[in-house]
Amino acid sequence: MSNPFRDATYAQALAQLEAVFGARDALVFRDRRFSFADLKREADAASRRFAALGLKAGDKVGILMPNRPEFVWSWLGAAQMGLVCVMLNTRLRRDEIAYQLGQSDCRAVVVADAGDGPDFLETLAELCPGLREGSPGAIAGAALPMLDFVVVCEETTRGYAGAVTWTGLEGTGLEGTGHEIPRLAADPASPAIISYSSGTTALPKGAMISHCLWRKAWDIGIRVELTAEDCLYLAIPMFGSMATMNGIAPYWVRGAKVVLGEQFDAGACLAAIAREKVTGMHVLPPILRQLLAHKDFRTTDTSSLRLAYTLSIDPDILAQVEDELGVPGTITGYGMTETTTVVTRNRWDDPREVRHATQGWPLPDLEVAIVDPQTLAPMPAGEPGEIWVRGYSIMLGYYKKPEETARALTPDGWLRTGDWGRQDDTGRVTLLGRLGDTYKSRGFNVSPAEVEYVLQRHPAVEVCAIVGVPDTQHGEVGIAFVVPAAGATAQEAELLGFLKPQIASYKMPARVFSIDALPLTSGTGKVQKFKLRADALERLGLAAPAPAQPASA
Repeated sequence: MSNPFRDATYAQALAQLEAVFGARDALVFRDRRFSFADLKREADAASRRFAALGLKAGDKVGILMPNRPEFVWSWLGAAQMGLVCVMLNTRLRRDEIAYQLGQSDCRAVVVADAGDGPDFLETLAELCPGLREGSPGAIAGAALPMLDFVVVCEETTRGYAGAVTWTGLEGTGLEGTGHEIPRLAADPASPAIISYSSGTTALPKGAMISHCLWRKAWDIGIRVELTAEDCLYLAIPMFGSMATMNGIAPYWVRGAKVVLGEQFDAGACLAAIAREKVTGMHVLPPILRQLLAHKDFRTTDTSSLRLAYTLSIDPDILAQVEDELGVPGTITGYGMTETTTVVTRNRWDDPREVRHATQGWPLPDLEVAIVDPQTLAPMPAGEPGEIWVRGYSIMLGYYKKPEETARALTPDGWLRTGDWGRQDDTGRVTLLGRLGDTYKSRGFNVSPAEVEYVLQRHPAVEVCAIVGVPDTQHGEVGIAFVVPAAGATAQEAELLGFLKPQIASYKMPARVFSIDALPLTSGTGKVQKFKLRADALERLGLAAPAPAQPASA
């Protein structure tokens, strides 16, 4: 069957979902159910709200909230009218939020009230004093000169005079288009999402993703044979690409429902599996541990589970998911935000040794090459090198970062991923790790350079470097090495305390070690992080991982 979403925009995709699956459940949240017809209605209402603010195609809208239906309506409603959604990590600190809102030129941001989580209204008020005493449309401050509107999902703005409420924008809340549905985006190649991913520079880069998300969503479901009878349990954060691009959308294009959890809770997850007959879910190592340890695990009917998208290439983790959690379709895949997530995938019913050892072969209309990063020569089958990807789902570039974009994208359309892997003679890819030093903690990519940038502002730090090391609880954690400034003593507790209010929790180093000097290469003066990583493993009493061996030809 050809891909019915091949050239679809968000607006066309939503109209198609309503027409084909109208009354079927699309989203379940707490005790509320939304059909595909409801999905279209709520997206249209969100578009009218944004139009009432005077926002037009190309304007940027930040979404800064935990998992809840309003996240979905904001995302879909903005994208279908040509706005660009900036997905903001809810674990970011104030300065990180300021950077991403400012760098992306956001004119509006949608937030949830504090509840039990971070108080984003207060954070934004610190950045835009007009939010407290000003009026909607006139809140921008020096820190965020482009930000005109803060939209609150709840019925109240809690006294922040410059904010507006979500429901207050329906109709004639501000001068604008009232109940008219605004002009919808018509170009599937235009940007719809900016998603920030850590890289090798000190500050994050915003990858621009087009409307191709819908075409990709269909392709993602082919090898796991998704149908309208499937059901996804989703409790990973929706701001991440794996939740939206590689979670919600692939299920919806098949008419399948998504059960949305606010955050992962093993008891709630098990209850949802039994009640909704969940067939698929994302499984991170912490999720696996919590499920297996929960008191209701052995007595809950989990037989409906068919697919586990396992965010680990650790063979022991994969074996646990399949053998102890009992999911027959335990699979991994290879992809990244810049590729609109999954590039390669095995079939869900491939032999276990294939599914657990490799990340599969490319999806339709995507190419993978393994290249020597120094000579740029293609590597023969079975030999490791840098993974390069080309095809329709490659990002449009990094927003307002032409140099970084030029380094990542070749003139003939290849994305240099910075990942290290190999490809066998059948086309299957095996991921071996990062070519650089980025590591993944708690399911999120961490750029050491970004944390180093903050840590080096401490007066006791002359210079520092951070490396990732394996960790049984979080996958990997950062270890900071610090050369103290002259006459200063860099105390571990003090430096961790300095970092904590400035960076997201998953970026926090686990330990800080003081050393006399960083090991540097001769001539170029680059930090030899492989030496620091070996030092960290020795200090922590961990065995250094054996180097990956190429497969036999």
